[in-house]
Amino acid sequence: MATRTPVTPLYVIAGAGDLAVEKFRAATDDVATRFAQLDQKAVQSTLQTELTKRQAELSKRLEVLAAEAKTVPAKLRELPAVAQAGLTTVLGQAEETYEDLAGRGKDLVTRIRSQKATEDLVTQAKTTVSKAKATRTTAKKTADTASRNVKATATSARKTAKTASKAATDAAAKVGD
Repeated sequence: MATRTPVTPLYVIAGAGDLAVEKFRAATDDVATRFAQLDQKAVQSTLQTELTKRQAELSKRLEVLAAEAKTVPAKLRELPAVAQAGLTTVLGQAEETYEDLAGRGKDLVTRIRSQKATEDLVTQAKTTVSKAKATRTTAKKTADTASRNVKATATSARKTAKTASKAATDAAAKVGD
């Protein structure tokens, strides 16, 4: 059994989706091909023949079922062992399917990661992050500089106001002389 990593379930989901798309496309193509080949009268004739054939098979099957019904009690006694064997088989198949889907998903993710468009997008994202960091740094420095300039201007304005006030007081005193 392969070692599971934390991303294995994501690979399983990607692989299951990829498999579903593949199967759906194949089924769609098959249905389209069959539909194009249909002839209504031939279909009716075939259906009538099939219906007659199925009725005969059903009658025979009913007889077989009636005979098999007599063996049901013995089969019921064997049921636990049969169920256990079936469960073991199903669990093994589920594990195998899980591993197959995980491998398929991992291949898909690896293929997408190595595509030129993905690499370009990663490069572009890194550039954008770098520019955002540079812009943030520049904005912070500008804000710091503006803050210092506002403080210096306020201090200068305070000193000028103080000097102007003193000059006005001195001038007023001289006017009275």
